[in-house]
Amino acid sequence: MNGRFPPDVERLLRSAGWTPGRAVAVEPCLMAWRSLGLDEAAGPVSFVREFDGLFIQHPPFVDIADVRHFDHTRFDTAHSVRGIWPTVHREYTNLAGTDLYPVGENRSHMTLMAGRDGRLFAGVDNFLFVYEGDLETSLVAICQGIPPTLIGEWSL
Repeated sequence: MNGRFPPDVERLLRSAGWTPGRAVAVEPCLMAWRSLGLDEAAGPVSFVREFDGLFIQHPPFVDIADVRHFDHTRFDTAHSVRGIWPTVHREYTNLAGTDLYPVGENRSHMTLMAGRDGRLFAGVDNFLFVYEGDLETSLVAICQGIPPTLIGEWSL
């Protein structure tokens, strides 16, 4: 273990394919952000370079018929941009008060978005949540099953 992440989190990340110094091509991510009118140079490029493409199974879990089902997070910027309507993205951005860069999905229905301010937001339906701390602290929280905090909603 390299000490950057708690041992339990590092084990989950490594089992998903992460290694220290991991770097993936980010051009598809930049193109996806541009399609939402975002300034890709101001986005979380280094975070995406390191974590895009990871599918992480993590707590909490539920046991159903003797089978354990874990929660999961998929960091796939291009996929998460394709999955969000521009009008919904604008509503989340308005609630956050900062530009939001889609970076993945949690539980296949909650869009994860990195704020220009360095925080990680999660949007589902007309609700917006935020994780405490910076992007890495948020990643640790996700892997440890710590939910984000509701910060707002808009009327449907």
